Amino acid sequence: MAKRIRNKEGSINKALETAFLFHATRPYDKVSLEEMAAHSAMTSGGILYHFKTKNNLFMQMCDKFVLEESSLFNKVEMYEDTTFLEYIDRYISLLDKQRRKAKELGIDNLNRALVNITNQAIFYYPDFIELGNKWVDLQIEEWKKVLIKSMVKRDIRENIDINLAARSFETIYIGLAYASIASEEGLDLPELKKSFIFLYNSLRV
Repeated sequence: MAKRIRNKEGSINKALETAFLFHATRPYDKVSLEEMAAHSAMTSGGILYHFKTKNNLFMQMCDKFVLEESSLFNKVEMYEDTTFLEYIDRYISLLDKQRRKAKELGIDNLNRALVNITNQAIFYYPDFIELGNKWVDLQIEEWKKVLIKSMVKRDIRENIDINLAARSFETIYIGLAYASIASEEGLDLPELKKSFIFLYNSLRV
């Protein structure tokens, strides 16, 4: 029974990863179940057994790779003794881990892939715009938590505008991520880290 469950989970994950690769590099209407099935060593019927329709597969792929995997805050632990700079290091490290994982799937520029899929989701995933806006709001709220912890530890000034500072950190990330879609490797992580530290230094006591 346990083996059957593992096999089912493996098939679902493989189909989701394949959908991520195909939709990252093609328009929605140029992605076929037959090609995805061949790439993932499954059958079209096998994919439909798990997801019922191509659109359901697409939406679940968006949930996993766009709305869940790309949110770092459920993966970065903020210990009580962690400094803001150490937190930035962990954030950058996780971005690098995500990029390496994407390369293993055959995607050289993760940020371009996410932008391509997001553009498709606007048309083929009902309520995606609302979900995307909530995703951004969540990232900003998490930045606020990190900033408040740093303020309590007197790492940054008490008189800063927390909302503006949190939005600024997220805007830096989104802006550099979007600007990187034309590059070969994607997001320039050293540049992102440098920009984060520049903003952090402006908030210090």
